[in-house]
Amino acid sequence: MLLSILAVLVVLSPIVIVHEFGHFLACRLTGIRVNEFSFGFGKILWHKKSGDTDYQIRAIPFGGFVEPAGPMFHPEGAKEPPKPYEFAAKKWYAKFFMVINGALFNYLLAAVIFSALAYFKGVPEMDPTRLSATVGEVVEGYPAQKINLQPGDQIIRVNDKDITNWKELTEALSSRQGDLALTYLRGGEKQTALVKQSDFRADKPTVLGLTVQPTYRVISWWQAIGFGAYQCYYWTALSLSSLAHSFKQKKAPELAGPIGIVNVIHKAAHSSIVDFVFLIALLSVAVGMFNLFPIPILDGGYALVYLWEGLTHKLPTEKTLNIAVNCGLYLLILLVVYASYSDIKRIFFPAKPAAAIEQTATPQTSSTEVKHVQD
Repeated sequence: MLLSILAVLVVLSPIVIVHEFGHFLACRLTGIRVNEFSFGFGKILWHKKSGDTDYQIRAIPFGGFVEPAGPMFHPEGAKEPPKPYEFAAKKWYAKFFMVINGALFNYLLAAVIFSALAYFKGVPEMDPTRLSATVGEVVEGYPAQKINLQPGDQIIRVNDKDITNWKELTEALSSRQGDLALTYLRGGEKQTALVKQSDFRADKPTVLGLTVQPTYRVISWWQAIGFGAYQCYYWTALSLSSLAHSFKQKKAPELAGPIGIVNVIHKAAHSSIVDFVFLIALLSVAVGMFNLFPIPILDGGYALVYLWEGLTHKLPTEKTLNIAVNCGLYLLILLVVYASYSDIKRIFFPAKPAAAIEQTATPQTSSTEVKHVQD
């Protein structure tokens, strides 16, 4: 339990700090005074004032905030204009930059982590002709389990055909007729097994029920930077396309709320350090993407207001803004409630396993099989 609590703090702290530092830096660059820069909420445990800013650590270490000087919107009918160092006094593009820079820094953090992992560990080989026919995982209830294949076993022969790579294995399985004689290496020793026709599932007649063991290739530092940036794009595009597909199919989207996120962190904490660091990057992408949604009360909602100001040279009325913020707040509460319900249903009342993983090679970007930001 203690390990899980520490893991949650270790994962969320850099994401929150980096996000708020993005806002803080944007304020500094645009001449907006910052009154408070706080990590956490609730009672102040420690603070130190430097210049105009009071730096704080608070009792509840989930979240944080940057408080710029002055209100977000200058009150209608105010007797005096905003002071030059206040937020409301700045041009629309400065305010727009300030509100989106937190999310941009989340993407920057993710890109740095993805790039570092790619440089030090390598990137997964995607060409099946360059992948050894080595077992990564064995799926329960399929022939591979029945003949006791184990992770690390290298298949070198199927019937009378020699196997040198993963593509040759998948082709041999696809053209299978009748029983299957497998020869494989385990710990350097050659072993054989017979898969009978009756062992194969009727609905999956060519599926042995295993995944390939990922192979990583070394890349240069500039390739790693490009790979890190691509990973940010990939996970964002995957999440958005999944949401769009859910709406198109008129299905409720699969979302992860606080319970689901803590559960994922708990699992990663008991896995490898690479998986754990990878999760920080993945969640940082999720936080950045979510904050850019054009929902009032989120950074993306405020960004939309300032874009409107740039196009029309005026802000929406105070009444309109208040209505929008209230609607955004209610929508956010509904999303959290729905996501929490989905978490409880998924974790405590899991559905029966779907069809097992087929033998097509699909290495992941990390040794953790993370299919989606909400998983």
